[in-house]
Amino acid sequence: MDCEKKYYAIREVSEVTGVKPVTLRAWQRRYNLIQPRRTEKGHRLYSDEDIETIRLVQTWLNKGVSIGKVKGLLRAENVEFTTQDIVSTQLEEVEPLLNALSRLHQPQAESVIHAVIKEYPLEVVIKQFVRPAMSALRLVKRSQQSLQMSLFIGLLVSKLESIIDAENKAAHLGQCLLLNMDNDRDIDGRLWAATLSEDGWSVAILDNIDDLAGLVKFELTGLYSSIAIYSSRPIGEQQYLEIEQIKQQFDGEVLLCDLLNSGI
Repeated sequence: MDCEKKYYAIREVSEVTGVKPVTLRAWQRRYNLIQPRRTEKGHRLYSDEDIETIRLVQTWLNKGVSIGKVKGLLRAENVEFTTQDIVSTQLEEVEPLLNALSRLHQPQAESVIHAVIKEYPLEVVIKQFVRPAMSALRLVKRSQQSLQMSLFIGLLVSKLESIIDAENKAAHLGQCLLLNMDNDRDIDGRLWAATLSEDGWSVAILDNIDDLAGLVKFELTGLYSSIAIYSSRPIGEQQYLEIEQIKQQFDGEVLLCDLLNSGI
């Protein structure tokens, strides 16, 4: 091994780039985008050049290029013209998903969701998969919309919760208590929870919280390093006052995500 080069473990690369280890492995196994070295025990080691390639892959994905077409772009000499006909505002997997949902084909829809979440960074999943799919489902005639929407939400929430559970095991920022003022089938709430967990928080979720005043009575400092509050509706004046009370007695960070201040 070249002793002058510095190499990084997959977890370090994940922290630096924001790409999940499972996604990095998929990019290698399925698409051969990166070829890290291996230790004698088989652990992956990434170079600075590998990290630069990963960042370039992220750039293409954020432009709307599907993962299957990125390898050709990495090799192309003049990508300015190559990408004109492949850049899109949504992933190509959206159509197979909608087709599966229209037939209420649960295994196929689940397979598409699983592959997308495994192969793409969460930010891309949110902007180019979940958002376009939800917009398309809202256009389905009402008699079919609730069935298809319910199937999609159920499968997606289940997958996001498995991500949160997995990421919690590798959390390094501390414990985060997420108070969800909606129900457990609110996609945006679970997407935010997954984003927090990928950022390094170990997220514990309480759903259907309709009164924040009760939280003021609890001494949470020492139990949690942060409190996250989510609402799909704009936070009211009284709720803001309660949040200010929580901030005053809590030594950690208080994060807020509502309809008007959503970062997801």
